[in-house]
Amino acid sequence: MEQLQVLRANGLRALAFTSIVGTLIIFIGAIWADSGLLPPIAASLAALLTVYVAMSGSSDATARCAVAAGVMTFPMILLYQWAGSAWMIDLHMVFFACLAIIVVLADWRPIVTGAALTAVHHLLGNLVAPELVYGTGGDLLRVVLHAVVVIAETAALVFLSVQLQTLVITQAEAEATKLAMEEAAAGERQRIAEEQELVISAIEQRLEELAAGDLSTMINADFPPAYLKLKSSFNAATADLDRLVGAVSSTTIHIAQGSSEIRSASDDLARRTELQASALEQNNLVTCELVKEIDQTAREAGHTREAISQAQEFAETGGAVVSSAVSAMNEIERSSNEIGQIISLIDGIAFQTNLLALNAGVEAARAGDAGKGFAVVANEVRALAQRSAEAASSIRTLIQTSSVQVAAGVSLVGKTGTVLGDIVSRVSQVSEAISDIADSAVRQSGELTRVSGSFGNLDTLTQQNAAMVEESNAAAHQLARAAEELRELVSRFRTSRSDASLDRPVAMLRVA
Repeated sequence: MEQLQVLRANGLRALAFTSIVGTLIIFIGAIWADSGLLPPIAASLAALLTVYVAMSGSSDATARCAVAAGVMTFPMILLYQWAGSAWMIDLHMVFFACLAIIVVLADWRPIVTGAALTAVHHLLGNLVAPELVYGTGGDLLRVVLHAVVVIAETAALVFLSVQLQTLVITQAEAEATKLAMEEAAAGERQRIAEEQELVISAIEQRLEELAAGDLSTMINADFPPAYLKLKSSFNAATADLDRLVGAVSSTTIHIAQGSSEIRSASDDLARRTELQASALEQNNLVTCELVKEIDQTAREAGHTREAISQAQEFAETGGAVVSSAVSAMNEIERSSNEIGQIISLIDGIAFQTNLLALNAGVEAARAGDAGKGFAVVANEVRALAQRSAEAASSIRTLIQTSSVQVAAGVSLVGKTGTVLGDIVSRVSQVSEAISDIADSAVRQSGELTRVSGSFGNLDTLTQQNAAMVEESNAAAHQLARAAEELRELVSRFRTSRSDASLDRPVAMLRVA
């Protein structure tokens, strides 16, 4: 309601200002229309009334109706001032304007008062002095028309003023409710602020202890119910932090000692890896030299195989020649046997010739002198047969000796062929062995080449492992430094098991 009163008081002041403006207009119209002093005086009185009521501070229904009546006198004064003018009909619009202005009071009663004064003015003016209303004679239909319009406008303005009044009252109630809620909220905020101050003070003290490195204390202050979960969560968190830092402190000692031993083991491993890399490099060089020598041996074995192949060919050729010689000796022996048969035949012929010559000598002796010439021929034939027999005997002896020698030669040539066959067989075996040795040397060369490549790869991997060991060694040193820094950082905290963690024995790592 206070806001509604303020709104109405402002409306009264606005209507007073409107009255002053209307008075100025009427003063100017009095000079222009030469209507005399009565209109300005009446306007001044109406303006004084509205200004007095507005400035008196009273804003009750009577004051509002009085101000509305004062405002509605201005269109009446204007009609009187401009009586007989062509503007009189147009000046009736001022009534509607004044009724609309009265709505600033947010009250339906001043509007009804202004409408009633307008109706009374038009009815009395139409009956008593119609020239002061319409400038001509009375016109009841026009009055009725104006009345209908005024009633319609009044109804609309009344509805609007009621809605405005309801809206202002509703707004005022809402503001009152809001103010009450704000007061309640302020009280609640005050209570929450006190509770928060208690909680913040306790937590602040606990955080100061945490900042000082003390992780073993707890919050023991009584917290409001809304902050009990915060208290339990905070205590649980600090308890977990206490256990965590204690475990970290204990683990840091293990890490420091373990990292120290890892660092020592890494140094030892780095040295051994370097020695292994050096040994592998030397083995790789030796293997490369061995591969070169085996390649040379394989090439020489190949040459030897070629030479033995040629020797085998020569031996096979010699064997063929010996076989031909054996065949030739066999032919000679066969020819000797045939010559022996011919000599036997000649010997037989010589024996028969000698026998015939002997018979011829006997027959010549029987013939006497007549047979002397024939006896001489028989002697010569017998001498020739004897020489033939002797020559055949000599040839037989020579043939027999030659046959014996040829048989011995055939035997020797056969033995030579057998030896040459054995030599060819052995050379073939040696050639196969040399071929196997050459093939084995080639395979061994290939295998050693792969072994050399494996040694090279192993040397590369060993070098990489050595580099990795160096990196691991550097990481171990860095881990040791980090563990030492972590131990120094954790050592500033006091936990509930600091003494126990310091007295706990630490298991030593065995260096591989």
